[in-house]
Amino acid sequence: MNKLLLAFTALALVATVSPAKADDGVTISGFVDTAYYTNNNSEESTFSLDQAEIDIKKTVEGVGSLRIDLQAVRGAANTTDDLLEQGFVTANLGPVALTFGKFNAPIGFELLDPNEMYQYSHAMVFDYGLPTNLTGAMLSGAFGMFDAAVYVVNGWDLMADDNKDKTIGGRLGITPVEGANVGLSYITGKEGSDAEGGVPANLSVMDVDFKVTMIEKLTVGGEYNAGTAEGASAVSAGKDATWTGFLVMANYAITDSIGITGRYDSFHDKDGARLGSGVDETRNAITVSPSYLFGEGMGVLAEYKMTTSDFKDAFTKKDGSTTDSQTEIAVEFTYSY
Repeated sequence: MNKLLLAFTALALVATVSPAKADDGVTISGFVDTAYYTNNNSEESTFSLDQAEIDIKKTVEGVGSLRIDLQAVRGAANTTDDLLEQGFVTANLGPVALTFGKFNAPIGFELLDPNEMYQYSHAMVFDYGLPTNLTGAMLSGAFGMFDAAVYVVNGWDLMADDNKDKTIGGRLGITPVEGANVGLSYITGKEGSDAEGGVPANLSVMDVDFKVTMIEKLTVGGEYNAGTAEGASAVSAGKDATWTGFLVMANYAITDSIGITGRYDSFHDKDGARLGSGVDETRNAITVSPSYLFGEGMGVLAEYKMTTSDFKDAFTKKDGSTTDSQTEIAVEFTYSY
């Protein structure tokens, strides 16, 4: 682990004092994400360095590329898996590309990194209904108005597989007109360790996402998610657990520097297997996030997020009592290079 942290520091110095030349085929980019966060239930109130990341990409024209994303994330265990967000080789095979390694899961509307988000937090669909990273092989390409990706991987967020089965999935996207894209994703496979008598169980998710930018300065996006986990119900023992969730989001650029984002998301955990309450529960959240861009790469945003539940004991307060709602406020500074 110390060697990985040392390498991360060394690469940070390289990025600041000796940037790679474009004609070398090497690009170095990244970001630093800092924030202030408060929660009315836990009474948490803290400044934090949430994430720092360095991304290195080497491109060989006509052949392919390799990419490594090194990161440090607040609250992570700092294992190799945590420190290496992505690491993959891509080979150009005519109209398609073969990606081999660890990569961000090509599923859903919201992206992983804070410098690519419209607000501070992710929606519940992202947190509870989708994998973040996948390790395996993927074929992808664009064909006219269609784009597609298919993959075979170890499982949800597994750098090394813990069972003999593989997870498969893919996404088919269509751009019928410029500025509008709709995608259909599906992922399925057995999850869970088969060590010490464990029995992996099937986990399947269908996801539909869309993004529309046809109106000047306005971006509208959304997602619908439905999943099934075999035998995982906490409500009816031995039964499958199912859930559904969705989000709708709109971002409007008031000026070149000022923007405003609104998001509504909902998650119905019918069998108590995803949100952690162990009961049939539905949560809804409203998020409002104004933002300001200081200059190239540097921006600040504020976020107000209120989450409510139909389960009266959904959230725990600092004094140990429970409630059915939660309010979070954050201010985030991000610099990307």
